[in-house]
Amino acid sequence: MYLPKHFEQQDLESLKSLLEAYPLGALVTHQDGALEANHIPFLVQGDLAVGGKLIGHVAKGNPVWKNDLTAQESLVIFQGPEAYITPNWYPSKHVHHQVVPTYNYAVVHVYGVLSVTHDEAIKRQIVADLTQTMENARQSTWKISDAPADYIEKMLNAIVGIELTITRIQAKWKVSQNRDLADRAGVAQGLSVADSAKRDLRMSQIIRTGKGVGRD
Repeated sequence: MYLPKHFEQQDLESLKSLLEAYPLGALVTHQDGALEANHIPFLVQGDLAVGGKLIGHVAKGNPVWKNDLTAQESLVIFQGPEAYITPNWYPSKHVHHQVVPTYNYAVVHVYGVLSVTHDEAIKRQIVADLTQTMENARQSTWKISDAPADYIEKMLNAIVGIELTITRIQAKWKVSQNRDLADRAGVAQGLSVADSAKRDLRMSQIIRTGKGVGRD
């Protein structure tokens, strides 16, 4: 990843907070000499640091777990907040007009070595931990025990547990650090009044129609 120093983020607590808020990672692996990407929710076990763990699971029918995953590093990409930045938000635009649009974003790249498990107890714990984390913010929470035991057993048999042992971490916060304080304040103000519900509405439209949506 291209990472100018002024965009580099090294605060591990901030990185962990992003992963907790945006747990869907793009897992990039080598498959038969080519790159393969799978989108999987992950949980951080313990600290987000070298030697730490990311855990998740994939469908047994997904071939990602069948390769020799320990032979090389894999990569998980976590995408946090992102937004288009219009030059109209910069006070400096009204002074000299020497401004152009850009795109702000926060991303974390976690590299590590993958391992897999078929152990039912471990898979059950992974699913329980993921479910509890995802359901925490809801008033009425769903638990594994809400479903019939034989059905849960069937579902567990259809998945494979995965674990990534972290070898290195890169993170990029491209959040207008290269602008002066007045322009940064203008960007923050512009974003604060944007319609934050639009993205949820777009997802709702995709679900309803099964088709893509525009920018509105």
